[in-house]
Amino acid sequence: MARQNELLPVAYVHVVFTLPHQLSPLALQNKKVLYDLLFRASAETLQEVARDLRHLGADIGFLSVLHTWGQNLLAHPHVHCVIPAGGLSPDGARWIHPRYPFFLPVHVLSRVFRGKFVAGLKRRFLQQQLTFAGSLQPLAKEKAFRSFLRPLFRQNWVVYAKPPFGGPHHVLGYLARYTHRVAITNHRLVAFEHDQVTFRWKDYAHGNKKRMMTLGSQEFLRRFLLHVLPRGFVRIRSFGFLANRRRATLLPLCQRLLVAYPTPHTPAAVTSSPTQPTCFRCPKCSTPMLIVERFSVTTAWQLSTRSAFLDSS
Repeated sequence: MARQNELLPVAYVHVVFTLPHQLSPLALQNKKVLYDLLFRASAETLQEVARDLRHLGADIGFLSVLHTWGQNLLAHPHVHCVIPAGGLSPDGARWIHPRYPFFLPVHVLSRVFRGKFVAGLKRRFLQQQLTFAGSLQPLAKEKAFRSFLRPLFRQNWVVYAKPPFGGPHHVLGYLARYTHRVAITNHRLVAFEHDQVTFRWKDYAHGNKKRMMTLGSQEFLRRFLLHVLPRGFVRIRSFGFLANRRRATLLPLCQRLLVAYPTPHTPAAVTSSPTQPTCFRCPKCSTPMLIVERFSVTTAWQLSTRSAFLDSS
């Protein structure tokens, strides 16, 4: 009931920040440092991009949950962020609703998150907070460590924005199912025979295809124990106006402002013509695009010919 009273009467957005697989071995040797950095970098990214007037121009609040596993039980550190769609204006005088259907642009979130995480990793290296054992021992030298980090800027980091929740009641269902989830649930376990464990898993790399995996009992336990967190590590954290120190003051303010600034009516899908019910969306920001003019093949050929003639003259 307490959690239900904290939910706001707006849509909720679900954003996932994932570390590149190259960092998994380092994360396993430095769980407390890297998982804490994952929380901080993702939270700072969301808050910084949301405050940008080009995107939302508001202070947001959200809940972050750490998961460290993939479906095959190997290391796959990522955080799930549950965010009320909108936020407080900088002066705290009104509630600002998202101007776009996608809330915040994931390509911007990805770049900012990458920069913040790598910068934080460099600081922790210089502060000698990182451990390098086994095959990672060569990375203890600064030159080798910087060479290790350099390729991370040559790839896009995965920030995934899932479809919005249907409403506050759906958020409660999600929190009940996922906040205290462990690496594998009982319903995925199929058999334990001849010292081998068989379980179900989804192969996300091949269209979420459902597969079976059989591992020796020792390998199964090894993978399961990869996801035991350091003693006392907090894997569910709140930020922004939902942070523990600010929630008691700012959450009632948000609720009052949402009465004064209710969620605007969602416009009908933009159509390019009365006979065309679908719309094109920008591949970058997903904003609906309008068709302002059509060119036939003949017209396009005439324009290209005229352009070529003008260039040659």
